[in-house]
Amino acid sequence: WPLQISGEAQELFSVRHGPVRAARILPAPQISAQKCDNFAEKRPLLGVCKSIGSSGTSPPYCCVDLYSLRTGEMVKSIQFKTPIYDLHCNKRILVVVLQEKIAAFDSCTFTKKFFVTSCYPCPGPNMNPIALGSRWLAYAENKLIRCHQSRGGACGDNIQSYTATVISAAKTIKTGLTMVGKVVTQLTGTLPSGATEEEILAHSNLRRSPLVPGIVTIIDTETVAEGQVLVSEDSDSDGIVAHFPAHEKPICCMAFNPSGMLLVTTDTLGHDFHVFQILTHPWSSSQSAVHHLYTLHRGETEAKVQDISFSHDCRWVVVSTLRGTSHVFPINPYGGQPCVRTHMSPRVVNRMSRFQKSAGLEEIEQELTSKQGGRCSPVPGLSSSPSGSPLHGKLNSQDTYNNFTNNNPGNPRLLPLPSLTVVLPLAQIKQPMTLGTITKRTGPYLFGAGCFSIKAPCKSKPAPQISPSKSVGGEFCVAAVFGASRSWFANNSGLKREKDQSKQFVVESLYIISCYGSLVEHVLEPRPLSTAPKISDDTPLEMGTCPRASWTLVRTPQWNELQPPFNANHPLLLAADAVQYYQYLLAGLVPPGSPGPITRHESYDSLASDHSGQEDEEWLSQVEIVTHTGPHRRLWMGPQFQFKTIHPSGQTTVISSSSSVLQSHGPSDTPQPLLDFDTDDLDLNSLR
Repeated sequence: WPLQISGEAQELFSVRHGPVRAARILPAPQISAQKCDNFAEKRPLLGVCKSIGSSGTSPPYCCVDLYSLRTGEMVKSIQFKTPIYDLHCNKRILVVVLQEKIAAFDSCTFTKKFFVTSCYPCPGPNMNPIALGSRWLAYAENKLIRCHQSRGGACGDNIQSYTATVISAAKTIKTGLTMVGKVVTQLTGTLPSGATEEEILAHSNLRRSPLVPGIVTIIDTETVAEGQVLVSEDSDSDGIVAHFPAHEKPICCMAFNPSGMLLVTTDTLGHDFHVFQILTHPWSSSQSAVHHLYTLHRGETEAKVQDISFSHDCRWVVVSTLRGTSHVFPINPYGGQPCVRTHMSPRVVNRMSRFQKSAGLEEIEQELTSKQGGRCSPVPGLSSSPSGSPLHGKLNSQDTYNNFTNNNPGNPRLLPLPSLTVVLPLAQIKQPMTLGTITKRTGPYLFGAGCFSIKAPCKSKPAPQISPSKSVGGEFCVAAVFGASRSWFANNSGLKREKDQSKQFVVESLYIISCYGSLVEHVLEPRPLSTAPKISDDTPLEMGTCPRASWTLVRTPQWNELQPPFNANHPLLLAADAVQYYQYLLAGLVPPGSPGPITRHESYDSLASDHSGQEDEEWLSQVEIVTHTGPHRRLWMGPQFQFKTIHPSGQTTVISSSSSVLQSHGPSDTPQPLLDFDTDDLDLNSLR
């Protein structure tokens, strides 16, 4: 179903296959002169894992079938011996998730690229949680290998030594954590070398190799070697980006942000979710740094996470639990406390405001921390605490300060690591169980302002029955995604749609779909905390949410299926063709069906011949004056600059530019110091 910007939902493709465990439309692969797409004329492709595979003989859910949405034929089938849990795909690879295993296939040829067999057995609902970014793949490793461990990882109460982790794992399994126990009993193995007495004790109690929960490994799908990916003491770290402890409990769900630099992980308890920033090193994973930027605190009750979604600008993250509740958290891609300045503007702001950059606050804080008192701070709130504003609280350590004064921004992978921020959800959105009735209508039902119920066009029928596996134990499956508002046009159909209409929304709309087929668009409106006495840049946020429109994307058994082959003007094919065309252009290849290589020389020459060069020169000389406004404060007016007078005594001779002290020779020929203040911090080249 595409949702047009006008709000209409149109059914494009539907097929009844019996129970389907996973289905994905595969994105167009990345191509180059060396790597061409073997299935170009068949795309778009749909990957499906269903209970009865194409061969019919294999056990249920054990094969991935790739169907062409252009021709309707099955172009490839990949068989496995064990059930498939999930499919993930990006422009480079197709990832098939199995029990404790991951298999990755090339997106152009669907040949096997690499596989991982050391995943931690998660109790569910997601049996083997992974996260696939545009290039990196993260999964839960079943042990911590010290020689590959990255700097950082989970901090706060969650950090533990390797031994303590093993012992706590042994205790939990002994005390009857049956869900892990069932799976672990099948595993036998040997101890890692150099085991301590406690580990041997734990091992003798368990009679098997201890699995360590909560460890995350991130691999680079481009540079990783073909075949099995093994993280062990003997293996080299080719392709391993990071390897770190993220939780004490088994990991339940994880996701990368759109840029692939932030990773959100959740454990089986579901109290706290962790946001990590991954800073890589080209040499090895042990040199990489993992900054624990945020702990997103959901609550004290236990809940299983089923879905994590980021906004496109990475300032909002939505985590949905199996109770059907979606929790909306504000974050910054660079860490720090979310506040009015960072989250009330339509665009992402820099970590430090223009005022903070030019006001010399680091130096003021430095004086305040080194000699309590000193010069009074011009910024209220700073004189009382060294890190009054959370956004530059990170910059007040001596090392960072020295780096700034030496014009060296510092290495983010080295200490000190940024401080951890605990964030509470600004909104908790509960998806209603039923929404109106199932009709053939394609437009949205519109909500009034803040109204939660829908006026059903006719008598309400009971909600459609869903498969028992989805509804066992009060579980309620939902998924969330951010996108441009589709209800605006339907609400204001009489008005002319303005070009800058989207600018009035600070946050994109949040779309939540439930397993009953109801899709609801929620409008999120962040605002300053209403109880705050005075609104400033650092004021905390609160958020108002209201459902704006809903679509019932449920089919009745009487409806016809829409199966390929499709016409050439079908929206799915038009979209696939457009993407494919630009993929060829990006790779510098000639797109199929185009007349020839596109050249721009003729148009350039015709432009050049029309204009005389003189006008261009006059215009160029004005550019800098016209397009650059003056700074809001001259650099030297900031308090970090000091002007001092140099008092020479006698005749001065500079010994060498690298000398730390300048000296002069007086009449008595005894050396005297030339300057009346410390010269170590002067750049003497500029004094020549």
